[in-house]
Amino acid sequence: MNTHSIGVAGEDLAVKYLSKRKYKILERNFRCKLGEIDIIAFNEGFIAFIEVKSRSDDKFGLPREAVSPYKQQRIASAAQYWLYTNKLVGRSVRFDVVEILSGNVNVLKDAFRP
Repeated sequence: MNTHSIGVAGEDLAVKYLSKRKYKILERNFRCKLGEIDIIAFNEGFIAFIEVKSRSDDKFGLPREAVSPYKQQRIASAAQYWLYTNKLVGRSVRFDVVEILSGNVNVLKDAFRP
């Protein structure tokens, strides 16, 4: 399985996992010139901008370690744009990371703050 296939399968698994845990999925794979967001959902009064990282093993580190400061900034910029275009500026937001390692799902709520 190539990295793209692993990523798509990971995002599908993440959506199923999150949906069972009271996340209302608003959008998937939002892209704009500022960046991209894997999943946008509503949970516990927050709009959650969620980055999904999948790995088949930890040979190259934990999935969460792949969300670099640069990647965080790109996600935050795309999130600001999404909020603006959907007239939701001022709403409570958080940035979560879903890491999938060997099929095991771990949700890191409020994983970073831009």
